[in-house]
Amino acid sequence: MKHDNRVPVNGTGTLDTSIWTGYLIRPKGDMRRYTLRMYETLQEASDVAQERADSHHRPYEVLATCDTSQRIIKTIEPRKSK
Repeated sequence: MKHDNRVPVNGTGTLDTSIWTGYLIRPKGDMRRYTLRMYETLQEASDVAQERADSHHRPYEVLATCDTSQRIIKTIEPRKSK
């Protein structure tokens, strides 16, 4: 059975991460409320963030869903086109 990888936003406008642990990606500085896809590994999230950064020509952030001292794990910059 495949599980749903979307992480809902709770009524206070923060991510409801009480059940899931993993990684999220979003455009850098984007604080809008919407459902996000959760990735199980940092590598998978980083790969998708790099693809999106390249295609949208803007930086993307990889965030941890669990409570950590550093919520944003890394920022992925778009690669320069040749």
